[in-house]
Amino acid sequence: MEATIRKFQQRYRRVRDEMGRWDELQSRLLSQFSNASSIIGRLQVLGDSKNYGGLRCVPAIREALLGKQMETLERIFCSMRETLKEFYDIVRSLDKISRDSNQLLKGGSAPIVQQMQLQIGIWPTLADCMDGLKSISEMHRSEYALKSSIISALSWNCSSSDIAALHQLLMDQPNISKDEVQSIFDIIFADEVC
Repeated sequence: MEATIRKFQQRYRRVRDEMGRWDELQSRLLSQFSNASSIIGRLQVLGDSKNYGGLRCVPAIREALLGKQMETLERIFCSMRETLKEFYDIVRSLDKISRDSNQLLKGGSAPIVQQMQLQIGIWPTLADCMDGLKSISEMHRSEYALKSSIISALSWNCSSSDIAALHQLLMDQPNISKDEVQSIFDIIFADEVC
């Protein structure tokens, strides 16, 4: 059983690496979202010809500025979609780690049902190992779905209050409980703490 737990710990280390990548992508997505929000805010100002003062006499200045801002906004939207693809790659990786762990148990020698709840000393049970991987995978899958919804809801005609609400939701990552994730890691790596 100790060897099986060690294999689970290896998988959890891979999960930790993927979560590190997730945090990097979260920072990137927040930055992209802020950049898009700034442009959306400018579009409203640039759309009003009263804001051009003496530049109103320059032919097609309003259209040129709006066009450039829209081009930049579209590039940011494309970058955000690319970032979402990278989030999805992590979700798939976490799912695979969880599935592969099921295969690990199928290859065991003793009857699995008996081993699943067996706890020896500070080692977690195999059920704890499996449940933790499944929980982490589900949290990130749900958070990915939320991020996708938020990014698809962001458009050039969003109000400033809508943008603020979407930004806050994106920052909070409500589907990933840091405390719960940490408690899962604490259980799995209890032997390394002692």
